[in-house]
Amino acid sequence: MPHRSSENTHKTTTQAIRVLDILRRTKGATISDLASEFEMPRSTLYTHLNTLMEEGFVVRENGQYWIGIRFKEFSVAAEKRKPSYQIVRSGLAQLEGDIDAETEFLIEEAGQVSVIYHSENIEQNRVRLHMHNTAAGKSILAERSTEDVEKVLDKHGLPQQTKNTITDREELFAELETIGEQGYAYNNAECFDGYHGIGATVQGIDGGILGAVTLGGPIYRIPENQLRNELVDTLLNTVDEIEETIEANRLVISSELATDQ
Repeated sequence: MPHRSSENTHKTTTQAIRVLDILRRTKGATISDLASEFEMPRSTLYTHLNTLMEEGFVVRENGQYWIGIRFKEFSVAAEKRKPSYQIVRSGLAQLEGDIDAETEFLIEEAGQVSVIYHSENIEQNRVRLHMHNTAAGKSILAERSTEDVEKVLDKHGLPQQTKNTITDREELFAELETIGEQGYAYNNAECFDGYHGIGATVQGIDGGILGAVTLGGPIYRIPENQLRNELVDTLLNTVDEIEETIEANRLVISSELATDQ
């Protein structure tokens, strides 16, 4: 089971975030819906909701509470936080129309991967994903130390989302070793049924992992043979070109480098 540390965290803040997450997942909820999810007085729930509404993070319409559009300010700010993200987006946009696969760029935060760019419109449940069952996540984990990987697994576990999801640590570590040798990761419909992809990491100007690029799509549209042969070359060549562009713009994006405090 995943383990969540309570050290250096604030209970009230955690509760508010859980309220927001439920509103996001349920696409609107009544106070009764929320009360059934929490062991807290309704008065406390109302306090959370009223505070979030006052700040524009939650709205109330027709007796239901919804996520407020103000969150878009934060998502846009996050997506544009690093100039390098825009270089990756531009590099992937050049592939559109040339290949059948969907292109995607994800970054790792707090032990999960989040989509910064996707060539098609995606549902909210595909924005933030686990690492153990995605091509992007596995490619990033393959470059991390065993200790770092263990920390991610301790926090989030190995939840099974399809029949192909890896749920055994030894099996995952064996695959991460293979990924390190071949230079890319393969997601065999492990996160969503009928959808597979390949992924490789992108190095930032600080020498660390900026994120991961993936190519993928429905299995009926992109056969495994095509994905793991001709599209592997496309993936790795695209990553090389993106990294070269990032390096060529080092002076422009130097704000991403660590500075002495």
